[in-house]
Formats: sequence, C-alpha cells, structure tokens
Amino acid sequence: MKHWPFHIALTLATATAGLAIPQAVLAQAPVAAPGTVAAEGERPRHSNKWRIVFDERAKSDGTISFRIWPKDGAPQQVDVAVIDGQSENRIASSARDALRVALGKGFHVEVDDGEDVLVKARRGTGDFGLQLIGNTARDVDIKLRRE
Repeated sequence: MKHWPFHIALTLATATAGLAIPQAVLAQAPVAAPGTVAAEGERPRHSNKWRIVFDERAKSDGTISFRIWPKDGAPQQVDVAVIDGQSENRIASSARDALRVALGKGFHVEVDDGEDVLVKARRGTGDFGLQLIGNTARDVDIKLRRE
C-alpha cells in the first residue's frame, strides 16, 4: 500500500469525496503542537491566578477556546469570538468579557496592560487550571502563565 504525504491525502480526500481512501493515508494526519491544543483528559497545574497574554492582530475570523479546571470539579470550556483585523487589545477585552460571563462571581477577570487578561480565583473559590484548547484566528499568539 502506498503512503501519501498528508497534504496530498487531504487534497485527494477533498477531490474524491465519496471514494474510499486507505486507512493508512488517513492515519497520517498531523498532531497538534504542544501548548496549542490540550488533550481532553489532561489536567493542568493549578494556581489561584493566571495571565493570558495576547500578541498580534488577527488575520482571520476565528475562535479561541479555553478550558478552566476547578481543582475538584469538571472542566468548563469558554469560547472567545475573534474578528478579522481585531487588535490584541480588543481580543483581550473580548476574552475578559467571555470569561467574566462564563466563570461568574467566584472569579475576578480583568485586562492588564491592554493585551493581557488576569483571571483570579476569589477567596473561597479555590485554585484552578487554565488551558488553551484551540485557536482558529490566524496570527494571534497566545501564552498562558501561572502567577
């Protein structure tokens, strides 16, 4: 059986919709880079405060997805809509707003230095983990730091 590079397999799959493609070809799909997308059951380290750093202007519409892990609870996904051309400061404001709504009164969420978002557990909430699980907005760089 011939093994095709992934980009050729994807082109073939698109061009030949409905035709059978060998499993060996489909199994060569690339794996996401570490730090880009977190595995479903992978629990991050916990902290009472996290910093999300946004860099660069968006070159496409997209969605940035985070997963918040309470220390002893089920994870919660928070999605942030991004619009083509949006600045890092505007993306940070959108992320702040989405996180505030999703997390509620147990957390304090604020923009810091224009392009950073701080997410802090309020007294009694407990430490939590934060993961970046997806980003489809082209050229937007995102870094997470425990503080």
